[in-house]
Amino acid sequence: MRNPRILILNCYSDNHRSARGSPWIVPQSIAPAVLAGTLEPSRVDLRLACEFRSGPFDDFGALQWADLLVLTGLNPAFDRMKQVTAYARALNPGIVVAIGGPLARMLPTLGRRYFDYVCSGDVEQMVGVVDAVFGPGHAAEVPTPRHDLLPGSRIIGYVEASRNCNFRCNFCSMTAEDRKFMAYDLDDVRRQIEALGYRQCVMFLDQNFFGGPRAYFKARMTLLRELFEQRKFGGWAALVTADFFADAGNLSLARESGCIGFFSGIESFSRAQVSAFNKKQNLILPQEETIGSCLEAGLIFHYGLIFDLTEQRIDDLLAETEFIVGNPRITLPSFLSFAIPMLGTPLFGSRLREGAFLPNVRLRDMDGRSLVCQPRDAIDQAVAFAARMDTGLMSKRRLAMHAWRFFRRYRATLSTWGLVSGLGNAWSMSYPRFGSNGRDGLRPGRDGCRSYLAGCEPLGSLYRPLMTIPEPYRGHFEPLYVTDRAGELHEDLIDDAASLLRPSRAEVARIATYNAIATP
Repeated sequence: MRNPRILILNCYSDNHRSARGSPWIVPQSIAPAVLAGTLEPSRVDLRLACEFRSGPFDDFGALQWADLLVLTGLNPAFDRMKQVTAYARALNPGIVVAIGGPLARMLPTLGRRYFDYVCSGDVEQMVGVVDAVFGPGHAAEVPTPRHDLLPGSRIIGYVEASRNCNFRCNFCSMTAEDRKFMAYDLDDVRRQIEALGYRQCVMFLDQNFFGGPRAYFKARMTLLRELFEQRKFGGWAALVTADFFADAGNLSLARESGCIGFFSGIESFSRAQVSAFNKKQNLILPQEETIGSCLEAGLIFHYGLIFDLTEQRIDDLLAETEFIVGNPRITLPSFLSFAIPMLGTPLFGSRLREGAFLPNVRLRDMDGRSLVCQPRDAIDQAVAFAARMDTGLMSKRRLAMHAWRFFRRYRATLSTWGLVSGLGNAWSMSYPRFGSNGRDGLRPGRDGCRSYLAGCEPLGSLYRPLMTIPEPYRGHFEPLYVTDRAGELHEDLIDDAASLLRPSRAEVARIATYNAIATP
């Protein structure tokens, strides 16, 4: 009897230049490799694919080959999961389809309309699905990500030392999922790194590499220093929260263990806006001091800016970008985005209750470049600002000047890789359409031009089937609507309102206090 054939696909609603994939964008997803690693290699036949890296999946032969199709992806990928499922069922009527990830947790009821298994658990649930479909006995003895099944790179390799986050920013999908932070055993971290083989940079994909007990962080630094001295990798990088930088000793430990640099969620240089985002960890030090201390320690610092036009004035945002481009002591941002009220987050719930959502918002519109909520400024001004984000908010001349002054300041401090990485942001700010926030449909044509306004944006080429789709599955190519004509929660999501509009912890505490007082 042959082994079960399993295809694991990381779905992505590609916004990048005619949906061709983004193999050079950092970071890349390792979700398919991690899922595959939970299964015993001798008991299954596996194929993995990632649409973020390789572009829209069109290997119809693989869909015909598979007995089980496993789909995962970030919040905007629900439409894409439906589309791939339609192709799979048209080509292979007997195929079983399972989905996981944030949208499986936020939309369990709607998910069951399209997929056989909607997995709300962690990656370990993969084994349960495979055993349920094919019988017991498919769990790996020692789970290890199957990087050998994905395209390799001698430059960057990806690992994880923890999962989830111990902070609760109001726009983050981690907050929506409200799952407990969990650090991995050090032996597991070692096993992942050694399984990669030598990489010039090992990048940790943790939501918060600094989370958990400080004693464990120091032990992790000791492990990385040992592996670095053994030449297991050329350096490492990670995402950390801003509280990491409150202790200069952390930077010393990181540098001594081979660290190249960090990404940290600055989001805004406005203290008021940081508070509105509930990023209390970013209030410990001024943002400029956080960035400068990292660079002075010889470690590159990357961050993104998140604009919230519902809370902020355009003039204030422009002043913020002028401050940044005029300050060579700090790096330029790696990306710019609008605050996305992702499904199930506190920001989503508050905007819905306040009536701030625009009508006919689709999940496809939540791309960080389209207006999905009412702005403080006039809507035509907000649309013009969004369009400028796609062409460059900062003067190319000033960006070039910042790059030169930054180079002169840090050329003796940062490594060659650090300088190249930091100076690359001048390019991404000058030509944002070449980054991961580009979108197909930018030029006039079959898909139309961008409007930057939810509800009337072109959907893009992914919503046109590549083959004839049987009638029962044609609806899989319709976009998922988040709001209706009145800007209220769309009827398709009503059955999942409990997971989409969960009360915040503060609201839960207030309810508990009221109930305690009211109970005789």
